[in-house]
Amino acid sequence: MDAEPFVVVGGDAAGLSAASKFRRAAPDREVIVFEKGRWISYAYCGMPYFIAGRIDQLGDLLSLSPAAADERGIDLRRGHEVTAVDPDEGVVRVESDERSESVEQPYSELLVATGGRAATGPFDVRNLDGAFTLHDMDAAAAIDAYIADPESYDFDRVADTPVDRERVEHSAAQPAPETAAIIGGGYVGVEMAEALRERGLDVHLFQRSGHVLQPFGEAVADRVERELAEQGVTVHTETPVDALRGDERIEAVAFDDGADEIEIDLAIVGVGIRPNTELLDGTGVELGDSGAIRTDEFGRTEPPRRVRRGRLRDRSSHGYRRGDVDAARTDRQPERPRYRRDRRW
Repeated sequence: MDAEPFVVVGGDAAGLSAASKFRRAAPDREVIVFEKGRWISYAYCGMPYFIAGRIDQLGDLLSLSPAAADERGIDLRRGHEVTAVDPDEGVVRVESDERSESVEQPYSELLVATGGRAATGPFDVRNLDGAFTLHDMDAAAAIDAYIADPESYDFDRVADTPVDRERVEHSAAQPAPETAAIIGGGYVGVEMAEALRERGLDVHLFQRSGHVLQPFGEAVADRVERELAEQGVTVHTETPVDALRGDERIEAVAFDDGADEIEIDLAIVGVGIRPNTELLDGTGVELGDSGAIRTDEFGRTEPPRRVRRGRLRDRSSHGYRRGDVDAARTDRQPERPRYRRDRRW
């Protein structure tokens, strides 16, 4: 192993699938994956189905365990955060709980698969019980526990996972909600509306534009809105939400410039994501207005031989394929994606 390692930043679907394919293609090369959190390679798209009760255990959403990654020859380092990249020197700076000082890790090629974080707009969901974003497994577990009757919540739902147990216990102790407001009519909003109706809640879905699921156009949106209405979801289009109201617990959602409100005891904010690309600050890698990485048609950045983009949008049905494509690309044999790339950035 004379060459420096192939380094992946981010241990979710795209990052670990890329690492796995790279190991298969180059079994003599070292592959290191840095993941700052506890969770790896989980099925984001399955979280609403877990909350709906269709999936019994949170662990069923995990597609790869740390032990399985080790069996594939991947050096997976959880609890390690890459805080900076130096493309000129070909190193990343890494911080972890294990060391008091950061260390530098050389790389031959770098795949950035850091995903994104939930955008909350003007809404503060951190200080209100019953207000959530749905962007990771801990949030899914907390929402599921919050919906349940405090006397009957089954902690086996999150058994044998690295879940934030304290957060789940706090949510499970709250009175079960009856009415939910979902802010944002994108993928998360529509799927959560269905999930919450299956759990018996009265659901209001708020969308600031004229129809839900904007990328699909009006014909698809009309059909989805009819289906939601048939399921008992009240869809409010062209209705931007002004504020979430409440002291310690969510109490109401305000709209129509604050002139109207609906009493609620659960709010899900799904107004988009922000790419996690701060680690590339000062590298010269070009970012778009949203913070996403600009790449060429082969997913390579400028400078192209030192950094490549992984999946920057956690909410992607192409996460595993995205990783396979990125791992297959080399400077001599680049490979184009076989699906339509989303060039909006």
